Amino acid sequence: MKKPIIILLILIVTLLPSYNAQACDSCNFFEYSLLGNKSYFGLYYRFRGFQEYKTYPKSIPTGVLHQPRQLSTTPLPWDNSKEVMHDPEGNGLYVKKSRKDYETYQTIEARGNYTLNNKWNFTFLLPYEFNKIYYEEYLDLPNPVRDTTLFVQGWGDLTVAADYIWLVYNQKSRHTIRPGFALTLPTGQPLVESNNENKDYFDPIIQPGKGAWASTFRLNYQWFLTNQGINAGASYQMSSEGEQEYQFGNSLNVYAIYFRQFTSGTNWLFAPNIGFYYEDSQKDKWKGEVQQVTSGDVGFAQVGMDVNYTQTTLSLVYQHAVFQHLNGNQILNKTRFSVGITRSFKL
Repeated sequence: MKKPIIILLILIVTLLPSYNAQACDSCNFFEYSLLGNKSYFGLYYRFRGFQEYKTYPKSIPTGVLHQPRQLSTTPLPWDNSKEVMHDPEGNGLYVKKSRKDYETYQTIEARGNYTLNNKWNFTFLLPYEFNKIYYEEYLDLPNPVRDTTLFVQGWGDLTVAADYIWLVYNQKSRHTIRPGFALTLPTGQPLVESNNENKDYFDPIIQPGKGAWASTFRLNYQWFLTNQGINAGASYQMSSEGEQEYQFGNSLNVYAIYFRQFTSGTNWLFAPNIGFYYEDSQKDKWKGEVQQVTSGDVGFAQVGMDVNYTQTTLSLVYQHAVFQHLNGNQILNKTRFSVGITRSFKL
């Protein structure tokens, strides 16, 4: 029964050479959970938090008020433009980066899953986003502004996916291999405006929707033995150019989780788990030009718990960044967590 594991490793290794990172925390949304291959509908809450930088400026650099453009396609802040980029490095704006700066990305997500003949699995994800960015000091030339908070909310992009379910049994264990493909449609809100005088568009990175098509190739594997098991998987996402002529870099996600199940009475089942989650992506492009202060890789230690009562499952996951290598002085990953409740059903 080693053949399924060997196949999984070969496919993951095949994906790895393409990498280089930005967050894609919903690229691979396989539920190893207690629902197995059942159909279900669920609601999820997801949180991502960022804070701290690798370096901090001691003072406002000399000549910043006359900082030249580093990209000919980038508007200066007094241009009558709807494009306001998120990270000022490289586009004529400047943030005096501080330990008080932070970013939070919160998502409420409807998720549905339908299994056909225990062979095919179809899933949809519909997110609603709440994104918040805080700068202690932001230079909106010619005058600096303190305590600036950007708040963006709206519908994210709809994702639909299909997986093939390949089950391999023996007397002691069960292997489940699920190759699949997901398509993200440009159905969200990619042009939310700020409340300043010019009604500028927020930067594409913090928009709820991308305004782009994205395709994700993914592979998930589960080995189950009696009351314990291992889940592993990988996904690779490619995105087209979206609104504001911004294109997100291709991204790779890999994870591995060990879980153990415990029963209580006849209806309760508990499954604590521990594992590791990794992200990596290529650099973004804006108007065809590579954005240097994007991409990198990050690894998270993960702990979680699934609690099942009859047809209902509560899922809890917490992740903490243990290493990261980001290009340029980007804000750092800190913590993530998610809470989901699902109800299985039969049609």
